[in-house]
Amino acid sequence: MKTILIPTDFSDASKNAIDYGVKLAKEKNAKLVLLHVFHIPVVATDDPVLMPSFEQIEDDSQLFLKETENKLRAMYGFTNPIESISKPGFLIDEIDDLVKEKNLDLIIMGITDAGKLAELVISSNSIGVIKKINCPTIIVPSGAVYRPIQTIVFACDIEHTESLSAIGQVKQFVNIFNARLMIFNMVKNTEDKERERVLFHEKFAGLFAGVEHSINITEGDDLITAINTFIDINNADLLIMLPQKHTFFWQLFNESSTKKMAFHSHIPLLAIHE
Repeated sequence: MKTILIPTDFSDASKNAIDYGVKLAKEKNAKLVLLHVFHIPVVATDDPVLMPSFEQIEDDSQLFLKETENKLRAMYGFTNPIESISKPGFLIDEIDDLVKEKNLDLIIMGITDAGKLAELVISSNSIGVIKKINCPTIIVPSGAVYRPIQTIVFACDIEHTESLSAIGQVKQFVNIFNARLMIFNMVKNTEDKERERVLFHEKFAGLFAGVEHSINITEGDDLITAINTFIDINNADLLIMLPQKHTFFWQLFNESSTKKMAFHSHIPLLAIHE
């Protein structure tokens, strides 16, 4: 893990993601790239409105980034390289360009409101990055505080976890953090539970050879609550999910709006692509 990108809009949520990211970067001796993408405001009115110029918006953006960089140096004794980038445009497009240009290893972003995963659903930038950008991305809930990652929960669906590349990335992160891995799945009934346990052992025993891991199948009908409970019971530090269609992740972010999202976990979510 050599280079970590943290987009920021200077909100409390993004400041918390920076706090989490700088501690992770310091532990892993990684470079930080801070990114602020700004828009040129467009006013649809015939009335004269005093708007800041492009130069003023750009200057303010660069100033805020420099202040952030100085704060990280002073507060955390962070001596690793920090690159601050201020650009006009659309956040997801600019992140996509940086992933290709700088060979980024990880993106860290924040979400709002006490770590409710429900808030992630309406956080278009975070969801857009997870779904569209081919780079591992950690989403940090607003209540999350960094702690060394010792236990990782990998929530996956045996029928749709086919990518060896994704499995390889999961193993890589487990090894980076020297963590134990807890593979998690939920089924509807007892009969399926035993069948899934056998399938998981058959499929993952070889794939995760050499990695400390356990396979955990729970029975229930509320996926979000099941994951939340499992994380709390095992005091997990990081949740990994795969954001392709038909997986747990896809279900999570396509829940009916009438069903409350009861996922209040304070731990970050790492999304890994195929």
